[in-house]
Amino acid sequence: MPVLVETSCLDQEIFDHSLAKRHWRVHSKFAHSFNIQDETRQYLAVIASEQKIHVPNGIYLSPSEFKHLAAEVQVDDCLLIQGLRVKFPQRHLLLTTRTYQSFQKELSADRTDAVWDRYVSEIKKVKKETGNHEPLAAVFTQINDFIQAIDRLCTDKFSMQRSGLQFLIGRGPGLTPTGDDMIIGHLAARLLLGRRNQKLERYLRNKIMAVTDLTTDVSKHYLLCSIDQRFNQSVLQLITEFGSNAGQISKRIQAVLATGHTSGADFLAGFTRTIHYFKEENHGK
Repeated sequence: MPVLVETSCLDQEIFDHSLAKRHWRVHSKFAHSFNIQDETRQYLAVIASEQKIHVPNGIYLSPSEFKHLAAEVQVDDCLLIQGLRVKFPQRHLLLTTRTYQSFQKELSADRTDAVWDRYVSEIKKVKKETGNHEPLAAVFTQINDFIQAIDRLCTDKFSMQRSGLQFLIGRGPGLTPTGDDMIIGHLAARLLLGRRNQKLERYLRNKIMAVTDLTTDVSKHYLLCSIDQRFNQSVLQLITEFGSNAGQISKRIQAVLATGHTSGADFLAGFTRTIHYFKEENHGK
């Protein structure tokens, strides 16, 4: 008989809609988490030890339960998902009702200059480099290929937006390439500013669903989530801070920077440059 294990918490989206009932496999494995992928190779979920920052499609276990499960699974092992149960050979995970949100509603475009000024001041203090080996603060002053691509995403011309995406998608090393993290930052900034571009989102979704080798499986997952307005909790907390008095803006920036090796800095480059572009555009009118 398999051991029944209750999860600590999971993404509300999983609880509301359930993961697809089909065969899945262990896609990739790390020290404190592993990814599972469905048989169509279109969807990913993350199983991890309980931690402070949660991600879209996350399923979290207590540290001891995760340690036991991780010792039993290897990359390419098969599992079955049925309803709210994830079935490994020796353990079945029961997806409980304790959930968290990964979804962010579109916000009002009314953001005070005072919050933005405080944010800019904090970003300019950041020493960490992006995956393009540029200081994050350079997004305000330097014009390199990545910055130019983000600017093209901000224009009104769809041909320019496509050009920006074509440059950024899959560009850079790692599980989530630099260009992809910048795209996610761009989409989060548009959401914050109330400037979602559904034509651009449809094009991006269709492109990464149709062409299998544009980027990594893991990065594809997070790109699709961002199109659906779903982000990890450090990003959601940063976005929410823009609607407050910005008292914890430095803390929120540092939490995002802690994501991956350069993923947080790359996200912030796309996020910051996009807001900067639209603010400069508004000032010029």
